[in-house]
Amino acid sequence: MEKDQVIRKRKILYAEDQEAIARLVEFKLSQEGFEVIILNNGGNVFNKVKELKPDLILLDLMLPIKDGLAILEELKSNENLKNIPVIMLSIQGEEQKIEQAFKLGVIDYIQKPFAIHDLSERIHKALA
Repeated sequence: MEKDQVIRKRKILYAEDQEAIARLVEFKLSQEGFEVIILNNGGNVFNKVKELKPDLILLDLMLPIKDGLAILEELKSNENLKNIPVIMLSIQGEEQKIEQAFKLGVIDYIQKPFAIHDLSERIHKALA
């Protein structure tokens, strides 16, 4: 590899209002070479995705200001953002919510609590 060739870190935007979970995920994914951007509410997710164009979005279902399903609908209806893979994370195991998330375009739905290595595997699979 050329010495001036730069390897771009893959960016993951993570919308999560529980700081302990967000920091754990950020730590693990940073160790794997990802750049992780954390937002602690749903209010600015759409604009941040437009600005940063992440490789993948981790989206909590229950967020302050705007919930994950509303954000997902907004992202998937935008021509420039609709192809960014979204993995939804939630404590909600309601079948109706899960079905709605898949109808709106998530590629995976992970119920909390989750094993961090499972999340990592599913992120790698989504980006493959």
